[in-house]
Amino acid sequence: MPAMSGRPSSPGSNPAWPASRPPWEIEQPRTAEESRPPSAGEPPWAASVPPPPAAGGPPWPASQPPPVGRPPGRGGPGWPASPPPGRTPPAIMPPAGPPPGTPPASPPRSAAPASLPPGRTPPGSGSFIYAPSDSAPSTGSLPAITGGLIRRQGTFSGRITRDGSSEFPAEPARYQLYASLGCPWSQRTLIVCRLLGLDRVIGLTLTDPVAGERGWKFTGDGDPLTGARYLSDLYRATDLGYSGPCTIPLIWDLRTRRIVSNDVAQITVMLETEFRPFHRPGSPDLYPAARRREIESLATLIFHTVNTGVYKAGLATTQASYDQAVEAVFTTLDALDERLARRRFLLGDLITEADVRLYPTLARFDAVYYQMFNCNLRRLSDYRHLWAYARDLYTHPGFGETTDLGQIKRHYYQSAEWIGSVNGGSKHGIHGIVPIGPQINWNEPHGRARMPG
Repeated sequence: MPAMSGRPSSPGSNPAWPASRPPWEIEQPRTAEESRPPSAGEPPWAASVPPPPAAGGPPWPASQPPPVGRPPGRGGPGWPASPPPGRTPPAIMPPAGPPPGTPPASPPRSAAPASLPPGRTPPGSGSFIYAPSDSAPSTGSLPAITGGLIRRQGTFSGRITRDGSSEFPAEPARYQLYASLGCPWSQRTLIVCRLLGLDRVIGLTLTDPVAGERGWKFTGDGDPLTGARYLSDLYRATDLGYSGPCTIPLIWDLRTRRIVSNDVAQITVMLETEFRPFHRPGSPDLYPAARRREIESLATLIFHTVNTGVYKAGLATTQASYDQAVEAVFTTLDALDERLARRRFLLGDLITEADVRLYPTLARFDAVYYQMFNCNLRRLSDYRHLWAYARDLYTHPGFGETTDLGQIKRHYYQSAEWIGSVNGGSKHGIHGIVPIGPQINWNEPHGRARMPG
């Protein structure tokens, strides 16, 4: 999965914006640096040099080298040179507007189009009607807590389908994933992409882990794929009148130049089911049809008591609400520890979507939630089986590679959304000091390879 991936510019190409520039170029205040005019011959959207991986790129190489004839720079999505054995992918169609190899033209300046395909509601409606497939039920009403905000998932809940029944067919090199290594919701999608080998067919752009007053931002001169400087630019390009939260992860359609989905639960399920023809041979089935009810039942419990439970504790404004949240967190962790004493993973001897949904919270527990969110009854490392389970997952593709404790701590201890919101405005948020510890050895042998299924 390449860092800050996009379509690399072709030598000699110099596409121009239409007379009306994109909304983020004219309607948002800029700093002096942001207002710097482009040098001679420099297009206004160009990022001179993509930032180095340490500034926000993923700590892994691309699964496959670029196809013959395509420059191997960090800027291009790494789609496969050939389809998986026995599969014939849909034809790759060039995006509307400039030819492949050039930056996209100006994003649409209007809100929702006058007419929408059947089953699609205008952006911001929070609902979506679609024909059933082998995916999970819609989670458009599922709440998720991010920072001090409780949001309704599915503000943009478009469907990518492998049978082409929706306006977004599953195709290689068509979609871009926007995520952050600091965000636990993003890490789910990064794990799935890497574990299933979808980093060959879906591009990746990572934001800076520290979110400022204007939200998630891109490092350097902005997103080299779209020219956006903030994630909110992509929301406004999709719906000029959008006023909701600008959250990650999200999937962006390179052809129509708009957001497909920011529904975190459905994104991973779409990757696991609708992109099945592009999965790496031998990759696990994270969402087996026979186990979906069990996966969703367990994942729902984990979501309400652990994934968001730590936020309910850290953002509590009364002793009673804090006590209730902390009790729920550790009651569930105790039960999970007992469950994992008898099996290697949550559903047996195979990794599934349930493990993907639990792991990002465990990865942040001792480094952030234990001390910053006052979830300090026990550390993850105090649990014999749960801690060994987390270290076991860490050794699998996608899990350890996307666990960057440096960026995780920077996100929580330095982002504007946390300043003054955790523990009534504690020193963590006010001063932005990133703690050195704790010292955690994720590479300690876990001894779970021989666990029963």
